[in-house]
Amino acid sequence: MSARPRELTPDRSPRHFFGSEIRRHRTCAGMSIDDLASRVRYSKSHMANIEAAHRTPPPDLPPLLDTALPSSDGFFTRFFPLVSSDSFPDWSRRYMALEPVANTHLKFSLSIPGLWQTENYGLAFLRLGLPRASETEVRDLWALRKARQQVLHLPKPPFIWAVLDEAALRRVVGGAEVMRGQIRRLIELASSRDAVVQILPIDRSHGAIGGSLTLLHFDDAPRVAYLEGLLSGQLLESPDEVTNMALVYDTLRAAALTPDDSLAWLERAMEERPK
Repeated sequence: MSARPRELTPDRSPRHFFGSEIRRHRTCAGMSIDDLASRVRYSKSHMANIEAAHRTPPPDLPPLLDTALPSSDGFFTRFFPLVSSDSFPDWSRRYMALEPVANTHLKFSLSIPGLWQTENYGLAFLRLGLPRASETEVRDLWALRKARQQVLHLPKPPFIWAVLDEAALRRVVGGAEVMRGQIRRLIELASSRDAVVQILPIDRSHGAIGGSLTLLHFDDAPRVAYLEGLLSGQLLESPDEVTNMALVYDTLRAAALTPDDSLAWLERAMEERPK
């Protein structure tokens, strides 16, 4: 006797609706969960958990679903950004909605920004911050972060100017080889036309010691500022507040090494890391 299908609750959240649409389209196509899992090259249990909204869909799955289920007419790819943003905490969702439509990001960070993290660094960073999370939970969170990184691969990606606290590079996350890979990634970015990296030496005081700061600029809307701590964030949209944060950012940028000196600093840091 076959197992009874899990009851779905499509009205609970975008993730639940996404899962219910998988079942609806595959049922209409006469497919079992095994059939669909085979076509998208995911395990049956993984697909069953995504369909039941017990797991967040990874960013590579929606186009695979649209190919395997032609009746969807591209629904899964179009709807995925809403599913992705719904998985973030309430306090960050407004920022996550604005991040991919900004043309310029000005950042100060005490760690490597999520958009620039390598997979090995990102996974190690998440494990440190969530010591009781299962490996599955950690990888689901990384999938969300990786989905955010797709904005860097757009035909016209945002320009990102980041000031990184030296401690972000000195503090080892995941081991020496992981750090070498992350620094190599930063060197690639600093050498590109779409990013500027500045290192803020650890012996220089500044006005953002309490957390990270991002200023987002848009083509047709006022800029916003986002302050983020360990377990909370605050989006500032008042012109006066944003102007104050822009002044803080300007002081950080002025105190940091020049872009050329920062690139040289990163190259030295790469050489100093043990192999």
